[in-house]
Order: sequence, then structure tokens, then C-alpha cells
Amino acid sequence: MPEPPTPVEIQRLKKQLLKKGAEINSKLTALLNGQQVNVEGLLGGGKPGQTPIERLRRFMAIVDASLRAIRAGTYGRCVGCGAGLPYVELEQVPWIDTCPTCAAAATTTT
Repeated sequence: MPEPPTPVEIQRLKKQLLKKGAEINSKLTALLNGQQVNVEGLLGGGKPGQTPIERLRRFMAIVDASLRAIRAGTYGRCVGCGAGLPYVELEQVPWIDTCPTCAAAATTTT
């Protein structure tokens, strides 16, 4: 079972999360001001029928949840089973909160 990230690694990931949050906020602000914004690359395409504003708000909520988890000391652990999430995976997608086993179980039950 992987160990959760170290405090130094968490600080690196926090910077990535804050940067992504700023990017999302900028795109959301532009959309709310009537500007055209491309959100196709966010969250693997979003949910069917979801507007770009809904998509950005959902993504922002996910990033915010990760930042709250850092403050709570639970970041880097699976929300399903509590296992540590591999740093290499968090480095690629710092807002993940589920291990591969729990994610696979969730997709087979939905």
C-alpha cells in the first residue's frame, strides 16, 4: 500500500492545485462576462448536457475539496478506503481522491 505524500510533496501539490484553481477562476470569470472560453480539456469532457459554467464550477469544487483536505490533514488518502495515493499519480492529477481499486468499484456499481 503506498504511503500518502510527505509534507514537502504536499506543498508542491498545493501549489499545483492553487495554480489550477486560478486558471479555472479566470475561465469562469471570462464566461460569466460573456467571453468565449474553451473548457474541453477540463475533467475529461464533463458530464452530458453540462454547460461550460457548470463544468468549471464542478471542477472548482473538486479543487477546493483537495485544498480543504490538505488543511484537514487527509489529503493524499483515498476517500473510500483510506489507502495512501501514490505521489506520482497525485503529481499528474493533484485533485484525485480515490485509489484505483475504489474508483474501479465505483464505476462498476454506477
